[in-house]
Amino acid sequence: MRARARILAAGLAAIVTAGLAAPPGTAKTAERVGTRSWTALTASSSPNFAQAAVTRTADGLQHVVWVVDNPDRTHNYEHTTISRTGAQGPVTRVLTSNWAQLSTPVDLGVNADGSLRLAFRGTIDGDTSNFFTYKGVYTAVSSDGGASWVVPREVLAKSIGDGGVTMAYTPDGTPITGYGDTGGFHWNVGTVPEAAVPTATVQEFTDHDATAATLVATGASVLVVYQSIRGGGVYARQVWPTLGAAARAPGDYTNPGQPMAVVNRPGVGPVAAYTIDSKVVLWDIAANRIHLVRGMDGPNNGSLTVLPDGHMWVAAQGPIGYTPRVSRVAARGWNIDRRPTLLDDMYSTFGLEITSTDALRAELLLTANEAGDPSRIHAMSALAQLSLRASPSRWRVNRAQTVVFKVTDVDGGVARAKVRAGGQRCTTNASGRCTIRFAPRSRPGPINAKATKASYYPARKTLRVRR
Repeated sequence: MRARARILAAGLAAIVTAGLAAPPGTAKTAERVGTRSWTALTASSSPNFAQAAVTRTADGLQHVVWVVDNPDRTHNYEHTTISRTGAQGPVTRVLTSNWAQLSTPVDLGVNADGSLRLAFRGTIDGDTSNFFTYKGVYTAVSSDGGASWVVPREVLAKSIGDGGVTMAYTPDGTPITGYGDTGGFHWNVGTVPEAAVPTATVQEFTDHDATAATLVATGASVLVVYQSIRGGGVYARQVWPTLGAAARAPGDYTNPGQPMAVVNRPGVGPVAAYTIDSKVVLWDIAANRIHLVRGMDGPNNGSLTVLPDGHMWVAAQGPIGYTPRVSRVAARGWNIDRRPTLLDDMYSTFGLEITSTDALRAELLLTANEAGDPSRIHAMSALAQLSLRASPSRWRVNRAQTVVFKVTDVDGGVARAKVRAGGQRCTTNASGRCTIRFAPRSRPGPINAKATKASYYPARKTLRVRR
């Protein structure tokens, strides 16, 4: 499975309703996603429950798709890209005509030939005799990086309803697509042409309800991770190549109905983020162990992404007054930032997604608005954190002192970091250490130390000279 965030609620997903379709427009933008504040990716408004879908292509571009509202109460999907350095590409419309109703969240993946595939549900005009009205999970495909899209007359999975969807790929690149509801989880492998839809069937399990379901490919199998109200918790279950037994996650999920976040971590296997007692945890599904993410108490939902080297980023969003935040996980093991980075806040925040192509930088996608403004999809970048320690950090007046500084991140010592303190500086060695010798000071007071390195937030430490 692609190393990307998988927050795709397939059960309790909200649906956008509207009137008849109208010709779409194409928005263009050339913004740069920064680390200080949120940048609107589009001028188009979105429903406040919308959530972006993201995937990463081999060239390092991060592709983003989200649902938008039109003034005539019709809807479409928009697509853009974000580069490794945060540069945003053009915004294009996915569907050639606006639809009366479209689902959110959707899923976005990369086919074996490198083309993009979007999975979604909805109706073009409300006419049930029309093929593009609630016949299944539809698909849009782009062979030019999202500049143009084709919607073939086929479905990824038969269905007669609406709601969010989830998609993964089998080892040979075949899409496997599903959706959860109060009756269970339902899925199909491959595509179904229009002529075969009336007699098509789906595979399913019905012993559990399956809300907020997310498919994840790992090794030679595909699992679904979902919430079950009847089962009273979060579960993981193999659905391909054969149906397996359900494995229950530790604890009780405290945000029923909120989207699940699942990734396939190299060397570990599937990892999911959810909340227990209002605290975010990471569930190592194969080991059936959880790891606490400190400083993210009380969120509405979380997001998770993974890189090929094993680094993970985890983010959380909450109710009004809850500042969006992000932490990084080491490439090996489960060392997580001691405190999350608090991002710029907005008046109202809703669905959150995170994606990354760099172990030291992540992009976050947030549905949000300021007071009085419509909801839109916004983006902001987050950098890796440094930690700065000093030994000793206190000494007495009229005494020279050599201080050893240690600069670390979640992976350990950070080489070639610059440390400045009291008008002096040093550069860390391979283990993250460097020293500064301070001349005697006749008066007590603080000495402010600061560690910096490109692609990191700076770290600070206060030293004190005492009487």
